[in-house]
Amino acid sequence: MTNKSKKYQDITFPSIDYETWKQEAEKSLKGKPLEKLHKKTYEKITLKPIYTKEDVEHIPFLKDMPGEGSKVRGSIPTGYVNNPWHVSQEIDIQTPIEFNNALKDALQNGQTMIHFTLQTENNPKEGLALHNENDIQKAFDGISLSNTPVLIDAQIDLLPFLSLIESYAKEDSLKGTIGMDPLAILAINGQLPSKLEVAYEQLSESIKWATEKKTNLRTILVKGSPYHNGGANAVQELAYTIGTGIEYICELLDRKHSIDEIAQRMTFTFSIGSNVFMEIAKIRAARMIWSTVIEAYGGNEDSSVMHIHARTSAFTKTIHDPYVNMLRSTTEAFSAIVGGIDSLHVSSFDEPIKSSDSFSRRIARNTQAILHEESFLNRVIDPAGGSWYVEALTNELAESAWGLLNEIESQGGMLEALKSGSVQESISTVLSERQKNVNLRRDRIVGTNMYANIQETSIGQIEQKDKKQSSESSFLINPIPSVRISESFELLRKASEDYLRATGERPKVGLVNLGPIPEHKPRADFITGFFEAGGFQVIKNDGYLEVEDAIAGAKAMNLTTFVFCGKDESYKAMAMRICGELKEFNQDLRFFIAGKPEDETQFLNAGISDFIHIGTNCFAFLHQLQQEMGVK
Repeated sequence: MTNKSKKYQDITFPSIDYETWKQEAEKSLKGKPLEKLHKKTYEKITLKPIYTKEDVEHIPFLKDMPGEGSKVRGSIPTGYVNNPWHVSQEIDIQTPIEFNNALKDALQNGQTMIHFTLQTENNPKEGLALHNENDIQKAFDGISLSNTPVLIDAQIDLLPFLSLIESYAKEDSLKGTIGMDPLAILAINGQLPSKLEVAYEQLSESIKWATEKKTNLRTILVKGSPYHNGGANAVQELAYTIGTGIEYICELLDRKHSIDEIAQRMTFTFSIGSNVFMEIAKIRAARMIWSTVIEAYGGNEDSSVMHIHARTSAFTKTIHDPYVNMLRSTTEAFSAIVGGIDSLHVSSFDEPIKSSDSFSRRIARNTQAILHEESFLNRVIDPAGGSWYVEALTNELAESAWGLLNEIESQGGMLEALKSGSVQESISTVLSERQKNVNLRRDRIVGTNMYANIQETSIGQIEQKDKKQSSESSFLINPIPSVRISESFELLRKASEDYLRATGERPKVGLVNLGPIPEHKPRADFITGFFEAGGFQVIKNDGYLEVEDAIAGAKAMNLTTFVFCGKDESYKAMAMRICGELKEFNQDLRFFIAGKPEDETQFLNAGISDFIHIGTNCFAFLHQLQQEMGVK
């Protein structure tokens, strides 16, 4: 060691306690308490700006090693170092030959797992059509099922498909998952195409089949996506997904299977949203909760391992500015991998618009390749471990989910909770809160409610998917609709596009900018973004210094809707007079003011219709204005 390197090795940094951090932070806040920086999440968890070791001293799992104890640090002691997560891109192609071509291309370019949803008679418009051995031969021609694991959602036709694939792959050592989740189908559609007891019998028979014939195959799917896509928060998604797993355990125990037989045939799937650290904590907390559940049922060490597949969120993806979806999926994939999943599907950026194509599938695969080959997420075991923030968040999330899970059990289990509607009501409450924040633009969706590009060119016709299925179910429940959080603003944009096609122009709003550019530009920029989020064309100018010039400029625009942009002083000096004189010219004109003046009454009396500011509900305002302007 050189003298220079030894010199730097001897450098130490003083330990700073919480009170010192707090004092320095409050100086920056100019005397405001540090609690002003606390933020409450949709999970009702309060996030703090500073975490210290005192925040984690009470947590019981801190000393657990990867692959041990609570499994919070991962199911495998070596993490991804020896065996990386599987690149499990779902291929959404319906015909066997086209599927085969796409699968071969995917496997040659980074994909490591065969992943698709099976088409069924009850839902013939989605999924891969494999009705006979000839179809399977075409789909898997030239592909070794012994060398490539599978993840196949058999919907409600699990046993028929297992029989079919057994006939085709007699000598192949199938591994992975071919399973079904009847409660997920029930939650999405509000009904099942057959009686639930029949579905449970299929799960029971599938365990016997796998035990006898394909020991490396899991046959029970437990999916969190119906709840996530309905707007659920992380606590709800955890509790309802694990609650479903417990429901299946109870039913299968009644059918004389052991806890170890059941648990070791399960694969859990979670959707990963945009809150990076919450999603990391969600995956870690899921393993910890599940290991506790299995311990309570007397399962062995192998049974306490939660096999997790993840997919990036459909809830967060947008139709407009769809290339931003690539960025959303990248951060979501990062969260999933850091959280410690076993396989991952990164949604194609065009997912909300149409079926994927070779380009969008390639980008999705390469997202995982970058995280593996260039970001080296496979080199560190439990990369989030030791972070006071993540460890504290994991523990708090797990405790909250455990509390909700106990509530579900007190109602008689997940099925009874779905029947009663308590699950649907709880998710709807969170969705309403999310939607309110999006409509107010507190939650920003780039390209949709913020920084919209109304001149963008569509990448394809939006495909309409029919989700209805025929049913022989003995009961119905209220379904949990799958939504995307951007849909409200997309409806505004659609109305604007329809208006453009019908009239040759978009709905227009004129800015009456008061004063020189530095005085009106901040509010003019705000108003431009506000209206463009609804597909309005904003007519701009460099500002008016005199009332007469502003009146002449407004008349020249030949519009019916105007917004004053400037300083509050200019509104008092100019806006009321301009509004009055132009109203004499045309009583039907609408005038709005950018900002929130102290004395609104005088402006309202002068003919101003309303005020637009950071607290305005953007969606509600623009929707109402579209109605008034005949944009429907």
